[in-house]
This record gives sequence, structure tokens and C-alpha cells, in this order.
Amino acid sequence: MIHPKELAQDLLGQYYHNHLKKERRRQAADNVRLLKIDTASQTAMMDLASFGKGYELKKFFKNSFKALQKNNIKYLIIDVRSNGGGSVTNSTFISRFIAAQQFKISDSLYAIKKGGPYQRYIQNHFWNNLFIAFLTKKKKDGNYHFGFFERHYFKPKKSHHFDGKVYVLTGGNSFSATTLFVNSIIKQENVIVVGEETGGGAYGNSAWLIPDVKLPETGLRFRLPLFRLVTDKNIPKNGRGVQPEVFTPPTVEDVKKGTDYKLDKALELINKDKAQQKN
Repeated sequence: MIHPKELAQDLLGQYYHNHLKKERRRQAADNVRLLKIDTASQTAMMDLASFGKGYELKKFFKNSFKALQKNNIKYLIIDVRSNGGGSVTNSTFISRFIAAQQFKISDSLYAIKKGGPYQRYIQNHFWNNLFIAFLTKKKKDGNYHFGFFERHYFKPKKSHHFDGKVYVLTGGNSFSATTLFVNSIIKQENVIVVGEETGGGAYGNSAWLIPDVKLPETGLRFRLPLFRLVTDKNIPKNGRGVQPEVFTPPTVEDVKKGTDYKLDKALELINKDKAQQKN
């Protein structure tokens, strides 16, 4: 029979253990996404270091755009300079709060084959093959196309949609789903991309299912994208990333002083817009 005191200690220990795990998850999420609002200047800053799963990003986006509307924010800076990508579901979700019209994320999304003699070295190969077998269709080009995302148009959000000016900060560490996010809104008049060329390709990228592979002899590990995604077939296929509309490279003085020159440029553009609104 368990003594009541021991039972209480066990329950208390379990409570603190669960509380600590929850607190660590919250801290990890805070390091990935953060919203800062300055009501005096009607400006907000959203830091997004990842579109990965596990950070409650959908909840964060809903609460953030609700807060922007509540506080009558006119200018939004979104920093994706260190965002290496993640879930397309998350990147598409935030796009819908900003997009002025419906949009697609790809012209084509396909795998060149399913199965193969070396599948046993690929992580989750059974589920990957199942995914390709049931959710793709082999077409005349011999590739297995994920037709839903080749045809589907995502509609803008009606609730808490942001119609103010948006300044997106990009750089060489902006990859994968981040380039899809930038591509989905870059043509809008109220969106200005500031910074440097993205590391992820503008024409397309290798993405979607990216399992780990472990080589049998050396034990070497690497990641192997199973799908090829073409964002927009009309974009030049030249190996370049998404080009910023306001190119903002670092100067020698910026490097010496450690200034955030891209953020400074966005704030400069906001102040310029405010001055024009007064005239």
C-alpha cells in the first residue's frame, strides 16, 4: 500500500515535471516567433525564425493578426531572414492573412519515382511510398504529380485580414517554405520586400517530404528531398532566389557597428510613407 505522503510527493513531482516540459516548449516557441507592437507609431514587428511544426504557429498567427486589428496597426515588418522554412501549411496560413487575392503555391509538384532498391536506408520509407502511391498520379511525363497543390487556390482570410503596409525582411538564410511565403505576396502594392536575395530558389525547390538517409557502410547521414516543386513556371530558371524590391546590402560601417541595416531601411521606408500621407 502506497503511503499518502509518498503519493503526494509522486503527484507533486509529476506536476513539476509536466510544468517544466510545458515551460520549455513555450520558451522554444518564443525563440521562433515573436510579435512586438508599438501602438504610438502604429507599427508592429513579427520575427519568424521557422515555419516548422511544433511551435503552435497557427495559433500565434491568429492571435497576432487579431491584435494588429485591435490596435489599429498600419505598418507590419515581418523578419524571415533566418527562416530556413518548414511546414508549407504554416507558410500558406500566414500568407492568407496578407494576400489580396487567391493564390497557388506551385505550378507543379512531383516525385520522379516511387520505391527503389535502396529504400531500406531511407527514414520512414514505407509511409513515404504510401504517400506517393495514394496522393499522387503518374502523368505522361513519367513523374508522380501531387495534383491538389498544382490546382488548388488558397483564398485570403476574411477575419482579421491585414490591409496595411507590409515590409518583409529577407536574406541568404531564407529558404524553402519561406520563399513560397514571399512569392505569394511579393507582387502586391502594399508589400515591399527589403534586404537581400533569398537562399531558396524563386523558380522552385526540392521539398515536401525530406527524410533522413543513413549510408550503411560509413553511417553518414544526409537529407533527401523526394519532391520537386516549381513555384511559378514563368519565373526565369536561372538558379537565383527571390529578389528584394529594395536591395539592402551591408556597408563596412554597418558591419563595424553591428547595426541592423535591413530593419533600419524598413523603418526609413515607413517614416517616408508617413510623411507622404501627411502631404
